[in-house]
Amino acid sequence: KVVETFSGIGAQAAALRNIGVEHEIVGTADWDVYAILAYDLIHNGKPQKTKYNKMTKDELLKELEKYTLSMDGKKPATKKQIENQTEDFLIRLCNAIYRTNNMVSVTDIKGVNIPNDTDLLTYSFPCQDLSSAGFWHGNKGGIARDANNRSSMLWQIERILLERYNSVMSMPKFLLMENVANIVSNRHIANFNEWKKSLNKMGYENYPMILNAKDFGIPQKRKRFYMLSIYTNHNKELKKKLDKYFLEHNLENSEYVKTLNKIIVIKIII
Repeated sequence: KVVETFSGIGAQAAALRNIGVEHEIVGTADWDVYAILAYDLIHNGKPQKTKYNKMTKDELLKELEKYTLSMDGKKPATKKQIENQTEDFLIRLCNAIYRTNNMVSVTDIKGVNIPNDTDLLTYSFPCQDLSSAGFWHGNKGGIARDANNRSSMLWQIERILLERYNSVMSMPKFLLMENVANIVSNRHIANFNEWKKSLNKMGYENYPMILNAKDFGIPQKRKRFYMLSIYTNHNKELKKKLDKYFLEHNLENSEYVKTLNKIIVIKIII
């Protein structure tokens, strides 16, 4: 059972499907109306008629009032912007939110909104203020708590998890983060270490790695940062097993990755 935050068009869901992992998307979160519509079309196909098709435009607008939506993925949409959309657009948007279990903006999500039996929570939060290109628009705050930018939305995930942790609710078994490799640069490493420390206090063991697409059969040199956090609830024996596993299955070791690629080729041939 998977919750995709900052879900976009559902790349994580597509990846799980592509590698044949049985899964169920029990929740998504994205406030960009066009990403919401795209996700629904990509993963659910042609829109089907629901209760929203029978609603008037005023009823649809009232339904959407409870969400913080965005027309450009950068700032909240105004009431006027939503009102200016066609009735057909509003119907499709309401249907898409419903069909994708979209909780919309992470700023509105509460800890209790995350299903109790969540296995995996993904959080590919915005990278604009972490990447080197971010210097061009003058925001150098990265993931600092007080940066008040898009990349600092990371701390909304902390808030959501802490709400569950402090209420002694079940925690997602796995957390998967993906972002630019610059997140562990000298400029941002202190803030990143603060994030890891916070997760560790909540009972997670963190396994960060920088992977290059070219090493995994993709014809492109593209380094990305990943971190898999596994909930152990401070179980020392489990931590030892995990440390051993990741040492033996080191995805940053190009020689080990080559063995994986060979296995994949053999399976295809068979």
